[in-house]
Order: sequence, then structure tokens, then C-alpha cells
Amino acid sequence: MKGTESPFQTDRYPAQQALEKLKRHHQLILNAAADGIFGLDLDGHHTFVNPAAARMLGYQVEELLGQPSHQTWHHTKPDGSPYPREECNIYSAYKDGTVHRSDQEVFWRKDGTSFPVEYESTPIREEGGALVGAVVVFKDISERHRCEQAIVKFRRQNDLILNAAGEGIFGLDIQGKHTFVNPAAARMLGYEQKELYGQPSHMTWHHTKADGSSYPPEECPIYKAYKDGMVHEGDDEVFWRKDGTSFPAQYTSTPIFDEDRNLVGAVVTFLDITEKKRMAAQLVEEAKLAEVTRVLGNIGHDIKNMLMPVLTGSSLLRDEINEHFDRLSGDMANAEERSKQNSMEILDMIVNNSRRIQDQVREMADAVKGVTTPPRFAPCEAVKVVDEVFGTLRVYAGEKGITLDSKGLNALPILEADERRLFNAFYNLINNAIPEVSAGGSVTVSGLMGDDGKTVKLSVTDTGRGMPTDIRDSLFTQQGMSRKKGGTGLGLKIVKDVVDAHKGKITVDSEEGVGTSFHLFLPISRTP
Repeated sequence: MKGTESPFQTDRYPAQQALEKLKRHHQLILNAAADGIFGLDLDGHHTFVNPAAARMLGYQVEELLGQPSHQTWHHTKPDGSPYPREECNIYSAYKDGTVHRSDQEVFWRKDGTSFPVEYESTPIREEGGALVGAVVVFKDISERHRCEQAIVKFRRQNDLILNAAGEGIFGLDIQGKHTFVNPAAARMLGYEQKELYGQPSHMTWHHTKADGSSYPPEECPIYKAYKDGMVHEGDDEVFWRKDGTSFPAQYTSTPIFDEDRNLVGAVVTFLDITEKKRMAAQLVEEAKLAEVTRVLGNIGHDIKNMLMPVLTGSSLLRDEINEHFDRLSGDMANAEERSKQNSMEILDMIVNNSRRIQDQVREMADAVKGVTTPPRFAPCEAVKVVDEVFGTLRVYAGEKGITLDSKGLNALPILEADERRLFNAFYNLINNAIPEVSAGGSVTVSGLMGDDGKTVKLSVTDTGRGMPTDIRDSLFTQQGMSRKKGGTGLGLKIVKDVVDAHKGKITVDSEEGVGTSFHLFLPISRTP
């Protein structure tokens, strides 16, 4: 009947209204979504586009509906090469029916520019399971890329800094294992960087103390930093290399905390301070030497001043002796002649030795000023030098009951030598020998021509107690020591220096209970 409504038509309106309401609700969701959302049919054409997708691509929604998606905004790869549709993951979703995701691609805007995206392409199926298209959800990840690039750049800069740093730098986790190692650290410890990653730090290069004793981890200040959360530093430890050697290290161990203030490890920076320690020790020695130099300068100055009245007094005493003995006459004069001769010999000894002391003081003063007095080579008679030494030491030897003798010196040729230095050498050898000889013994200086005809052999032989083999063999080494009470060990060094200055050599023979002989081999001339 016309005008009569069917009950089916009445029931249809609420259903249509509900459907329209659902569509509007879905559209509101799509319109409000911050992510871009596309609907694609089986040909890849847009069936729906939300405003966010259109805005990110620089289009109006109407411009995209019905348009092929791949050719519109996915046609080119990030490197600028063409992107075939059959290789496209988004295309694959509505062909193979599986979900495809990526965050390594770009979408292209209407103006020809591109931006990195993260997307998911999900296939759409009918109730029966047939594929009818795909939904693509994507977001612009430009900001994320900028952050990632900034992080990569920051890490690269950090790596450059760590690699360029002269200090060794370790990162340690809460178990004390290496999380990073810079090249300087690996180099100082003799390892490759990869050999240290993940290895326990203390057991690798800090296991033993400087004195060789074991180093428990709980006593280690570096270990403590990632246990007590405090900074520990020092310069009194040693680090151990891969080859088993060690070096003194200056270090700082700083704890690392995460954003929640949880202790997660430590950073250790260190330096090999071998050279620093050596220089510090050298500075100490230089300071000591400077003080010794100052004292020597003062002593030398005082000795020089004190010698002047000795020399002046000796001269006045000589005049008094001559005047006194000149007044004597006859038998008395003859009786006192021997006394006069002894007095003059003693005066000569005083004067000669005072002048030698003056020379030594002058050389000491030069040394204090940094000037080394070179040898003064001139024609020299060995017998004359030895006689002067005997004259100086005869009273001392006489008091000990020891005879000073010489043999073969008159037959030696004239030497080209520094007489003052030779005197010092023989003085030290004979003076050292006298205390070693018992009363009734002797010290003899003998001379022979060398077998080559170009050298002389001068020997100082005593009848003393001799030396043990170990002392004899160490005489001219750094370990050479004096056996005399109060001895410095410098006497033989002076002798060796004199021989070296003359381009000669010195040897020693000694037998306990028999005596000792020092042999000096000196060239006759400085020219070959």
C-alpha cells in the first residue's frame, strides 16, 4: 500500500545511523592521529589518507586519494637511485600478506625533498581472508636521525679525544672488567686494545706491589672507586706490562654513576711517570751537588787563605835556621850540620806539599766554577816524581817502620806526562800501601821498558797482607770500596783517572799474606 512503511525500512535507519557514527568516529581517530596513515588497494592506490600523512608529504588529502602510492612518495631510495616497486616492502605487504617494517627508508614530499621514516605496512583482508589492500602507518623520524647523528658525532669526537690522549684511559664495569681502552693505555701496558676488552683489570696489570708482594684487590685504591663511589688518586703504584715488567704510574680512579645515581663502574686515567721520577731524583742529586759545590768552594777558599801563613812562616823559618847554623863554628857546627839538613828537608817537604795543596785547591775552585783543568803534558822523569812522593811520605813510613825503595827508574826514558797528576797517582798508591804493610816490610816502586818499546811499566809493590780475590776484582768498578778505617775509596779512582788521562792502563796482582802489586802501563809519547 502506498505510503505504508515497511518494518524492514524502519529497522534499517538505526543501523545506518550507527554505521555513519562509527565511520565518523574512525575518521576523527584518523584525523587526530599524529602518525601518517594510508589505506592502499591491491594496485597500491590510496583509498584513504589522514591529514597527518598528507601534511608530512606536503599534499592536500584530496590530491592523494586514488593516486599510486609508490610512484608518488616512495619512488627513490635514500642514495638517490630508483626504487623498483617489486622491491618495495610496502608493496610486498598487499602482495604476500605479511607485515613489513623498516626505519631505513625515506618518503618523498611534493616539493621533491625527502625525510627519513619509520613505517609498518600491514595487509588488509576480507572476512573470507582474501587480500584487499594494506594499511601503512608511518612517522617522520628526522629528529631521531638528527639525535642519532649527534650521538654518532659525539661518540666519534670522544673516540678521537680518547685515541689522541697521551694519558692511558680505561673504562671499568662494576666487576672491574674493561669496557673501553684507549690506544695510549694499551700501548703503555704492551697489549692490543682488543686483548684487554672484558678482562679483569686488577688481575691483568695491577696484581703485584712494587716490592713484588701480592696485591689483594680489596686493598687496591682503583678497585675501591667502583665500590665506595669515591675518587682515588696517587703516584705511588706500579702497573705491570704484558711482558712482566712494571713502571711507576700516576693515576686517578673516578666512579661512574647512572642517571639514578647507581654506581656502575669507574674511569681510570694514568701516566707512566718513569721519566718524571728519574728527573725528580736527578733534581735531588743536583741539589745535593749544588750544596757540595758551595761547601767545596768555601773550603777551598779557606784552605787557600790558611796556606799563605804556612808558606810565609816556612820562608821565615828557613831564614832563622840558616842564621842560627851560620853562627855556629868548629866542632859544634859539624855536629849540627845533620840537624840542619833534616830541618831543611822537613821544610822542603812542607813547602812542596803546601804548593801541591795550593794546586789542588786551585783545581777544586775551577771545578766549582764548572771548569775542568785539562792535563798539562810535558817532559817528565818518573824517578823525580817518585822521589818527591817518597820525600813527602818518608816520615810517615819511618814511623811505621817501613822502607820506601825504588828500582830501575833511572834507566827509564823521559815521559811525556802531567807531572802533577803522576805525583797524585803514586802518592795515593804508596800512601794506601803503607798501612797494609807490617813493620819491617817495604813498598818498592820499580820501572821497566814495555815489550813494545813505546811504553813504560811502573809497578808499586808492597809486602803487605794482600787482598781477597773478590776485593781485588772489584777495585776499579763502581763497587770498589776502601778497607781502611775511615777510607773513602777515592784513592784508586784518582789513580785510574790519571792512567786514563795518559791513555794508559792499570792492572793489579795480589795474594793474601804475600802482598800487592799495582802495574801502570804508560805511553812514553802522546804520539803513536
